[in-house]
Amino acid sequence: MMRTFGWLGLALAASLALGAPAAAFDLSGTWTLLVDDGGSTLDLAVDGVHFSAASYPAAGKPQKGEIAVIRCDTNSTRSADFGGEFGRLRVATNPSKGTGSIAGTSFKASVLVASSVFTCHWAFKRISTAPVTLQGCTPPP
Repeated sequence: MMRTFGWLGLALAASLALGAPAAAFDLSGTWTLLVDDGGSTLDLAVDGVHFSAASYPAAGKPQKGEIAVIRCDTNSTRSADFGGEFGRLRVATNPSKGTGSIAGTSFKASVLVASSVFTCHWAFKRISTAPVTLQGCTPPP
């Protein structure tokens, strides 16, 4: 039993020392979309459509990484309002210059008019680092 706890303690110490997450990139500001990076929350809005997101900084390069996005009105229940959008985007920021880019792909499904699936390509540049406040996604009833 002591040997197990010894190995667990060593593994925990190593993971804290070697595997600690890198400082996250700060995406707040106006790109050619709006981004509210609250640290524990990440919200995006483009053309009046809101998304919730999660950031994944690259190990050793906290100014680069990826974000996963999901449109706020996404509905996984197979019904008349089934559909939504999700995607994976690459991020590069330059904090000293206040610049950056977000690019990637999202996929949108809808059954409202006719069953359809769309692919959207995202490409945005940072315009300002001034903080933006978004309301985020409204929880379902």
